[in-house]
Amino acid sequence: MRKLPRWLIGLSGLKMDGLYREGEIPMRKVDNHRCIINISKKSMLANKKRNGILLAAIILTTVMLTTLFTVVNSLIKSYETSTCYQVGTSSHAGFKFMTQEEYDELATDKKIHNLSYNVIIGNLLNEELKKDYTEIRYTQELNAKQSFAYPEMGSLPEKYNEVAVCTNVLDDFGIPHELGQILHLKISNGFDTYEGDFTVCGIWEKPAETIANQIFVSKKFQESFAPVWKDREDYNKFLKQNSYAGAMNSDFDFPSTFNISAQMDALKERHGFGDEINDGINWAYTTSSIDATSVLIVLILLTLIMLSGYLIIYNIFLIAVTADIHYYGLLKTIGMTNTQLKKLVLKQAMLLSVIAIPVGMILGYVLSHIVLPLIAENITSEACKVYSNPFVFLSCAVFAWVTVRISCAKPCRIIKKISPVEAVEFNDCQVEKLSQRKKAKKVNPFSMAWENLKRNKKRSTAVILSMVLSILMINVTVSIVSCFDEDKYISTFAGSDISVADATLYNSHSLETVLDGVTFQDMEALEKMDGITECGAIYMSEIQQKVDGTSWERLKRIYEEHNDWFVSEQDQKNWFDSLVYDQKQIDAHLYGVDKMIFDAMELDTEVVDWDTFCSGDYAIVSSMTEGRRNDSGFALYQVGEKIPVELPSGKVKEYEVIAIGDVPYSMGPKHSHGMDVYVTISSEEYRKVVPDSKGAMQLLMNLDKEHLQEAESYVEQYCETVNEDLDYQSRDVYLKEFKNTVRMFLIVGSALSAILALIGIMNFINLTYTSIHERNQELKVLWSVGMTKNQIASMLSFEGILRMCLAFVFVLSVGQLLNYLIVYAIAGGTIMFTYHYVVWPMFACIPVFLLIAASVPRLMTGKIV
Repeated sequence: MRKLPRWLIGLSGLKMDGLYREGEIPMRKVDNHRCIINISKKSMLANKKRNGILLAAIILTTVMLTTLFTVVNSLIKSYETSTCYQVGTSSHAGFKFMTQEEYDELATDKKIHNLSYNVIIGNLLNEELKKDYTEIRYTQELNAKQSFAYPEMGSLPEKYNEVAVCTNVLDDFGIPHELGQILHLKISNGFDTYEGDFTVCGIWEKPAETIANQIFVSKKFQESFAPVWKDREDYNKFLKQNSYAGAMNSDFDFPSTFNISAQMDALKERHGFGDEINDGINWAYTTSSIDATSVLIVLILLTLIMLSGYLIIYNIFLIAVTADIHYYGLLKTIGMTNTQLKKLVLKQAMLLSVIAIPVGMILGYVLSHIVLPLIAENITSEACKVYSNPFVFLSCAVFAWVTVRISCAKPCRIIKKISPVEAVEFNDCQVEKLSQRKKAKKVNPFSMAWENLKRNKKRSTAVILSMVLSILMINVTVSIVSCFDEDKYISTFAGSDISVADATLYNSHSLETVLDGVTFQDMEALEKMDGITECGAIYMSEIQQKVDGTSWERLKRIYEEHNDWFVSEQDQKNWFDSLVYDQKQIDAHLYGVDKMIFDAMELDTEVVDWDTFCSGDYAIVSSMTEGRRNDSGFALYQVGEKIPVELPSGKVKEYEVIAIGDVPYSMGPKHSHGMDVYVTISSEEYRKVVPDSKGAMQLLMNLDKEHLQEAESYVEQYCETVNEDLDYQSRDVYLKEFKNTVRMFLIVGSALSAILALIGIMNFINLTYTSIHERNQELKVLWSVGMTKNQIASMLSFEGILRMCLAFVFVLSVGQLLNYLIVYAIAGGTIMFTYHYVVWPMFACIPVFLLIAASVPRLMTGKIV
């Protein structure tokens, strides 16, 4: 076969590669990779402005993706860490109260790792630790590290009388945070009591979220005072004394955190462990901690970001391909194949992405440090830090590239379909078939703009959708903020301007709650403050409510028909089954209320007369399901029926049910038992039937504005100096929380809206510039036949204005439904949500966007002729 001339080969063998690929002549494959890159670079340099906009679009898209992914990852990681602190360990799972025999069996398992244990020593009897829950154990080094309790100063104990402690224990004893200090401890193991001095050999600071303080003793002390249980015989022996001294608690990790529950079940099955083994799973690693609303918000934001990025990148590539279609036709003529042309476009996209994506990720990571604190302060009490995860950056890069790659698909298909001859005559405008019937029309810049708009519907649609996204996001942000009800939010947590109670009531980490902490002396002193307009106390005791006859039939029906309201796991079902079918009783709260609380009660029946209620013969009874306390359809006792109440003293007194209802959440104990009933009587009656009560659960006060700050200062001082067991809550605290939440939504929503608006405006500017550039010859002809420069500029301005008007028509019609759905998806589940129809942000955007639409083409008028 004769050698082909050099000129025919051309472009480093593109012709030969094309023939080889299409199978026309059998030739060796020619490497043209470098040639395609070279052409891609020169094509990009020939269109610097267009590629500058494209570069900015990819950077903005990557910035938003990186910020979203980094913030979400950091929140999940911070939540995971915070939950591990609450649980008390970073291990995946563990078994409690094991014997040595059971632990040795567990240690043979090859599918778990990082196995460690601690041993319970007994109960601490020191008065200094009475109000601060403290545990005393022996621990292995690994277990201490996993429990966030490894000494930061000193070491774990080795000698018989050494202990390692957290700083909270030293504070309780009033001892400096120094090694070598002496602690005098009293310890009971259920059979014996040990009292003696211990030397502090290790100190660490306990995480704020961790509930229990820890004291660690040496192995020698543990073996002498609390030997490890050998078998189930020892287990039963100590449990009869209600003691866990000598019990082993094991912690371990699975190969992964995926479906830990199933892995735990498989582990128990492998070793024959039954229900007698108390297992525990670290809920920090369970997927149930990620609620559906959060996932939906992330998906909505991800969709918005990718869609906005796609619209501008797609539009720019589409404009680039149609503008340079003659150039691609020439390349086809000299031998470039469809595959090579596709590579040419993709190489340009890749070269731009190689620059834009890293820059976008860096800027997004920096922006995350600003956005994360704004979000975190409203959903967690602890400061969140930004976690840099390589997988997050990889995901951002992949999503950004996928967005770019999808945007290139349609332009690549256009190049593939068109032939070299068609490319020369190609016009991207869709010319409609002329009507056979001629109509006289007035021709002016506006009518010409309307006809021009219909010539290229695809480009206009992409620009219109970009503007729709930005306008919609602005309206969604304002709508969400407008739907946040300040009174609704504050009233959920604060029943009055100032409320006072025992500190354990307001501390969610407290193991026991004191229900009568506000003594009568405290109430007398606080009620003397100036400026009080309303004041009332609520008393409470926890009791058991026996059910029989009709009330038991109702209980059984509700439990069986709505089992999912009460039961989430098997152990819970067994417990509630026992209560309903065997014991025929449920937990109950007995309230005593003053008139202020009585007036605020949530009732399902008619208004109850206060004097009648105070007679001592009547009670208001709730239904038995949380969230439906005032729904008579779920009440065990109906109005007019008698309810026998077992009082704390053991006596039983009957009350007639005068109404179905409950006290507001903010005025109650802020907890429930899942299946219970609340009985409310007057405070006067309560003090008669519960004479041993030391005081009220809460004292609530409303004050006039002039005395509010002064009163709050007085209450704060009282709780710090007079009765240190008390704490208070102020309406102002929740008002600040509410304002912070609103501020967070405003800042994050405004930032996202601004970026989307910037993308939309960039898309509009790019389309306008390209349209003028492509129609330069056409516009010159119009100018030559008599149209003035001002008329041509007006026509181009009308094109932009019409595009904006179409965007607003879409937003004000279909956009309203989308706005409603998005607002409900993001904020509809919050306790402070009250929907308000908001449309003014859209109308506020109209003059701004119309001004941009009218002014941008006029600024480019100089490029026309």
